[in-house]
Amino acid sequence: MSSCGLEKQRVGHGGVERRRVWEAGIEQLHGSKYPRLRWYGVFWWFFSDRAPRTMWLSGAGRSWWADRRAMPSQRQERLLRRFERSTEAGIAAGVFRVRIEDTDLRGDTVRVNGRTLLNFGMASYLGLNLDPRLKQGAIDAISRYGPVYSSSTAFTSLPLYTALEERLERMLGGKVVITPTTTLAHMAALPLLVPPRSLVLIDVQAHESLRLTAQILVAMGSQLVSLPHNDMDALAAAVEQAPTQTVWYLADGVYSMFGDVAPVDQLAALLERHAHLHLYLDDAHGFGWDGEHGRGYVLGHLSIRDRMVVAGSLSKSIGAGGGVAVFPDEMTARRVRTLGGTLTFAGPLHPAELGAAVASADIHLSEEYLHLQARMHAQIALTKRLVAQHDLPVIAPSDTPVWFVRVGTPTDTIEMASRLQRDGFYVNPSGYPAVPVGYAGLRFSNSLYLDDDAYVALTEAIARHLPEVVGEIDVTIDLTEERALRE
Repeated sequence: MSSCGLEKQRVGHGGVERRRVWEAGIEQLHGSKYPRLRWYGVFWWFFSDRAPRTMWLSGAGRSWWADRRAMPSQRQERLLRRFERSTEAGIAAGVFRVRIEDTDLRGDTVRVNGRTLLNFGMASYLGLNLDPRLKQGAIDAISRYGPVYSSSTAFTSLPLYTALEERLERMLGGKVVITPTTTLAHMAALPLLVPPRSLVLIDVQAHESLRLTAQILVAMGSQLVSLPHNDMDALAAAVEQAPTQTVWYLADGVYSMFGDVAPVDQLAALLERHAHLHLYLDDAHGFGWDGEHGRGYVLGHLSIRDRMVVAGSLSKSIGAGGGVAVFPDEMTARRVRTLGGTLTFAGPLHPAELGAAVASADIHLSEEYLHLQARMHAQIALTKRLVAQHDLPVIAPSDTPVWFVRVGTPTDTIEMASRLQRDGFYVNPSGYPAVPVGYAGLRFSNSLYLDDDAYVALTEAIARHLPEVVGEIDVTIDLTEERALRE
């Protein structure tokens, strides 16, 4: 069963096979000791607005979510109100959209609401963003070029671009285009590479930056279809049913919320089998800590090849700023670099980002990286043992530095985050739309800023508070508003 547990259930002409779905919902958290979470799994499946995004429509064989542009305005507004209410509640509780109070950073802690907290909420997995060498690289770049170089790269750019490109191509094993962000990498590459009237298949849990870019492809005349999460059978079927179309599959390498990974071996086999299939993978959370020289989860398992593009981030494990897209050949990279809209009409990376990225690339190309990587993998393995030891309802325990403990509702998630702050821990409380309705919970990350004892203490605290917050309760389901919308 996939990470959200219920994605592979189908809707037949006779409606949902309710017993099968019910059993799947009960199984979802592996017999979790938190009965309320099992209720929320089934509740979400039957009654939430998010549920249809993981169903297949019997007639068209496509996800409702793929056509979410047609969502009735009343339902869309209700979802926005729900998100707004939970966000405002999190802000009021001091756990969401927090401005830290530090005058300078140490890396392992942040000061929030007057407390110094161990920081489990950063994506600086290797702890390089405060490394003195990256700081000095940024300072030197500012000293030479100022805080910003105010020109589109279509006209002129700094020589630091060339220095960084050379290093990234050695790290990543392909031809690269440097972009201001990973999102802008998607928007530069995909509209150029995906021809009109293509079939664009997107994983239902793909990052929102891919979904935003996919809407540009729809406007250009392509068809967009969502597929159940990591369902390679569904992908194969969709590709086989479109033998005369160019088909692009968009997905994450490491998924940013639940931390699970794309099945890259199966994707490689499909790419080999179908000459009209192309892959575009966003590996922002895999770059920098995995693979040779930090080339990432995807490129660490599947080298760049024809009909494949990988995008990544220079702002997480790399510790600098910006994004990068990796291509199999210079002609494609040059086309994107020359014609990509966001590379012409958006600003460049700032000198400090470029200087820091060059310094980080030098670390990744050295033997030091092997020691950093070994420490990260050891910390991931420890965390995996701890969440199993405490029977925490982690959605998708994987060998990555991203962990998500499901709580259920935004209210309970806020309460859990507040309790953890009082205990000295900062984690990321997360809910809809970052995760499906009913899947609100706590996201935390591995970081070399923190030692093993910090992860022992955090998992013990979560295990202590979760039964008190979630507990066994009766679930009351009010269908009045939902029924009115359907009618």
